[in-house]
Amino acid sequence: MRGYPLLWAFLFFSGGIAYTYFFTINLALLLFLCGMASLISLRKKFFILVFIFLVGVFYSQARFSSYLPGKESVIKGTFDIQGHLAYSKKINVYVDRYLKDGKYYIKGDLTEIPQGLKSYLWARGFYHGLKLSHFKLLALKRSFFRERLWELYPDDVAGFLYGAIFGDKRNIPRFVKENIYRSGLGHLLAVSGLHVGLIAGVVWLLLGSFGLSPRGIFILVIAFLSGYLLLIGFQPSAIRAFMLFTFYGIGKIMGFRVNPVNALGASGLLLEIWNPFVAWDAGFQLSFTAFFFIALSLELGLSPFLLYASPQIGVLPIIALRFGYLPLASLISNFIAIPVFSIALPLAVLSLVPLIGEFLAPMVTFLIELIFFISLLFLKLFPSLNL
Repeated sequence: MRGYPLLWAFLFFSGGIAYTYFFTINLALLLFLCGMASLISLRKKFFILVFIFLVGVFYSQARFSSYLPGKESVIKGTFDIQGHLAYSKKINVYVDRYLKDGKYYIKGDLTEIPQGLKSYLWARGFYHGLKLSHFKLLALKRSFFRERLWELYPDDVAGFLYGAIFGDKRNIPRFVKENIYRSGLGHLLAVSGLHVGLIAGVVWLLLGSFGLSPRGIFILVIAFLSGYLLLIGFQPSAIRAFMLFTFYGIGKIMGFRVNPVNALGASGLLLEIWNPFVAWDAGFQLSFTAFFFIALSLELGLSPFLLYASPQIGVLPIIALRFGYLPLASLISNFIAIPVFSIALPLAVLSLVPLIGEFLAPMVTFLIELIFFISLLFLKLFPSLNL
């Protein structure tokens, strides 16, 4: 545990959560095995880690049990619906049919989440399915941001930007999405550290032009990012990036040295306490692993090439296990696409501002279409390997 105690705590807590996901719990056997392992080791650090593992087991099991459908399985009321996802103040549910985005009065019976969607939905706070028996549209949802993007950009570019900024990938053409993921550029569409960092950087520069103090700018950026997380639905990978930004900012202001690996462990641990099922989410696993390799590379003082390559290589096992393929083009495609995207995303965010957008739109369109070309080119040169 020396050096990275928070990372070890996160890993063993996650191990306890993973145990409840993959295995039916036999608590007596589990306690016996952990007790025997602890006695064999007779080391204080091992006792602590085993205890954290058991806390993860009991905590996730308690949370899991509390979300099972009870006797009152009929749900009715007013919900905000986005496709299959229905939100209300009391409960969020996954509905069994796709509806246009809007406000609905719905009625139906609670069911279990489909197995193939459980890891994705539980990580986002959707613990129940709903078999609709009645629904009535009250009002269609209008989004200024969505309308603005489709006003400025071609459909495929607007869909890509809406997915990259807000995490909603439903409007991206299938062939574009397939090329992006298969060429190893799928992280561009998962709101995470890159996105949060770029958006925070733009806001910081804009506020800095008004002559505010760094502390004042930091507080305002945190407030802005909090509103952004609310807008995109508190996606796990984005929350992880927000926590890291907050830790670093507070450390910088207070004059402390923040260890990036421990900060990563702390953010993961807090996230799992908030919702233990984020450990199941592929986006969280990929963003956490990528940042871990970046942080470790910085700690070890590795060369710039290894700093770039390590997260690309580190996430390959997760992609292979979760999605069944290896994006062989990833190392090369990202080398070109990430700098292009790092310019395009801040400009796309600024283009949402009236008048400014009309000036920036042609440049952003060119950059995003360049990313489309890069994904297609390198996918042709280095096809992904199906497993």
